[in-house]
Amino acid sequence: MSRDTTLPQPEALWSHRVYYGETDAMGVVYYANYLHWFEQARNQLLLDCGSGYSRIEAEGLYLPVSEAHCTYIEPARFDQVIAVRCGIGEWKRASMCFVYRILNRSNSDRLITTGWTRHACVDADGRMLRIPEWFRQLFC
Repeated sequence: MSRDTTLPQPEALWSHRVYYGETDAMGVVYYANYLHWFEQARNQLLLDCGSGYSRIEAEGLYLPVSEAHCTYIEPARFDQVIAVRCGIGEWKRASMCFVYRILNRSNSDRLITTGWTRHACVDADGRMLRIPEWFRQLFC
C-alpha cells in the first residue's frame, strides 16, 4: 500500500473538524463519511478551478459516481481536524477519476486515508458524452 501523498495538479484542500455525529460510540468516524468528505473536496476543487456543479450542470454536463474506493489507513476520530486533498488522477474519453488523500492535521498531517472516485460524463438523460474540452480546460 502506497503512503504517497502527492497529487496531480491542480489540487484542492478542504479542511474539516470531525463532529460527534460523524462518529460511532467509540469516537471513530463512521466509514461512509469518508466518501462524503471526498465529495466536499471534489466540490472545492471545482470551485477553485472557477466552476461549481451548478454551472457544469447548466451546460448540460453531469458527473455521476460510477465507482468509488477508499483505503482506511488509520481512523479519524471525534474533534480531530482533517484535511482532504483532491486532484484529477485520470482522464478518459467519457470519464475521469478524482483522487483523494485525507490527512490528520491534529497529528502532523499524518496520512490516514486514500481513495478515488470515477465519474461518468453524461447528459441530462444519462447518455454518455465525450468530456467537453471546455471542462478539461478548467483544470489546466
